[in-house]
Amino acid sequence: MSKFNFDNLWSEKSTDAQRIITDHAKYDFAVAYPPFEGVPLDGLIDGLRTKVDADSQKVAIEMAYYPHVQGDESLREFTSKKLLDDRGIKCDKESLVLCNGSGEAIGLLIQALIDPDDYVITEQFVYMGTTKQLTYFNANIVGSPTDEKGLIPEKLEETILDIKNKHGVNPKMLYTIPESQNPTGSTLPKQRRIEIIEICKKYGIPILEDDCYVDNRFAGEPEPAFASLDDSGMVIYVGSFSKLIAPGLRMGYFTASEEVIDRALSVKIGSGPNQFTSYAIDGFLRSNLESHRNEYNRLLKGKKESMEKGLIEAFSNTKVKWSSPEGGCYTWLEMTDGTNLSEIRDEVFTRGVGYISGDNFAPNGDGQNMARLCFAFETVEKNYEGIKEFASILKDLKAI
Repeated sequence: MSKFNFDNLWSEKSTDAQRIITDHAKYDFAVAYPPFEGVPLDGLIDGLRTKVDADSQKVAIEMAYYPHVQGDESLREFTSKKLLDDRGIKCDKESLVLCNGSGEAIGLLIQALIDPDDYVITEQFVYMGTTKQLTYFNANIVGSPTDEKGLIPEKLEETILDIKNKHGVNPKMLYTIPESQNPTGSTLPKQRRIEIIEICKKYGIPILEDDCYVDNRFAGEPEPAFASLDDSGMVIYVGSFSKLIAPGLRMGYFTASEEVIDRALSVKIGSGPNQFTSYAIDGFLRSNLESHRNEYNRLLKGKKESMEKGLIEAFSNTKVKWSSPEGGCYTWLEMTDGTNLSEIRDEVFTRGVGYISGDNFAPNGDGQNMARLCFAFETVEKNYEGIKEFASILKDLKAI
């Protein structure tokens, strides 16, 4: 029998995707994983058991149906209380939507707001998962200048005006990760947040606030959320349980005005996220939120400090500088002499150290002399050893 030919049937957007099995270097700072040793498997199992034992008939009935389009009611109630207690955000279960990870939440919101050729502003360097979605839906992405504290308000207004003057349109949205930003690790001060809200109000631009790292703070205190500083409904807030518990759970959420929720749900295919996972998260966090978060952040603090110790010992008195974040999973490294880390990445990987070069996070195409180093996944010992090895490789390549 002859093979069926699909050649003239593919959709315009589909491509031949490679089924890539990710390779890991000996010292893997390229990943975006939280501490694997902190994943509370026993706690999640106990949390699931608690929910089932509390009312097994109710659970059985709920499992027999497809989940509510906004997700499990009890977990939404817990999340709304957590947002009020932790972030000062007032919302109820009806204004929360649980999703298959924060990526689905962001994707729904992009589809609800963005048409092809619309302009979206982000940080100068920003999470590649979101830029990939924006690119898929044919948005124009413009990175606005940042410093060690994040977005610079006056530069943001210049970026807005530049888009308006050059293209004759208003930007459709500002997407930002203001807390422990991915990839730079910066945290935006409260005063800048207030100024950015006023700028966005002035030009009628909504803010999509991605707050997925706020639970991962091991020094200092988080800044107020954009969503807590505004009561006009212009801020759409996205959160996640991935960096608090584990990415493998695929559970995120967003809260917004009713009209935004309705529009976002209009493009959603299927029901809400996994009910079984919701039971486990809800049952676990109701009794263990603070103790788990404190232990997780203790692990992160030790790992960040060990990487920083290696950076100080290996790169002091060189043309290398790096961020010192108070939360999140990443350190941002810059070769101030312009050394191209993108060009040598594969060679460095082959020799045992993995990182992601800065151009992968750059809507404007810059960042070749920068790199994101994840300190969350490797052990304390490997973080230190790997940075020393990284420096040795760079010296051998005459990069420092």
